[in-house]
Amino acid sequence: MKKNISKLLFIFTITFLITSCVTTNKGFQSSPVITRNVELDPIKADIVVNQTTKLVGQSSSTYFLFFRVSGDNTCADGINYSTDAGGSTLSQFNPIKMMKTAKLNEVRSAAAYKALSSGDYDLLVHPNYTMTTKNYLGIVKIYECSVSGYGAKYQNFRTEKQKIVILENGKEITVVDK
Repeated sequence: MKKNISKLLFIFTITFLITSCVTTNKGFQSSPVITRNVELDPIKADIVVNQTTKLVGQSSSTYFLFFRVSGDNTCADGINYSTDAGGSTLSQFNPIKMMKTAKLNEVRSAAAYKALSSGDYDLLVHPNYTMTTKNYLGIVKIYECSVSGYGAKYQNFRTEKQKIVILENGKEITVVDK
């Protein structure tokens, strides 16, 4: 009897360890739009914001000790949060704070993904995040997030002509890129 139970426990453990999980990430860019300095062929676009409908998304994740037990497997990559502004350099090297921030960002990005997936949008403008953390004996933690904001789309992609100013012996020469 004990031999059968130990075999069953062994098979269950091996099965549990070799099963895989699926995670889906989709890249989005959030407001504020970060400009990238590109010297050759700068591309500009208009951002058209849909102000008639507010997007809403919600997500939650449950952690047992350091392990995620439940939560969404879809996330929006490229989302910037105002809480990522930093702080003192000493707090940046705190591994416990870094793990908590990573968990919170995962829940935020899942909520943003759900909000942006409700339509054909490229970015979330003026997002407002509401985070709730529930702590049960320090062993189980539940992170909940809801986000609301406006959906926006990039339109009218174009290359704009650049003016290059060269100083030569105190003279200013302007060349228009054609």
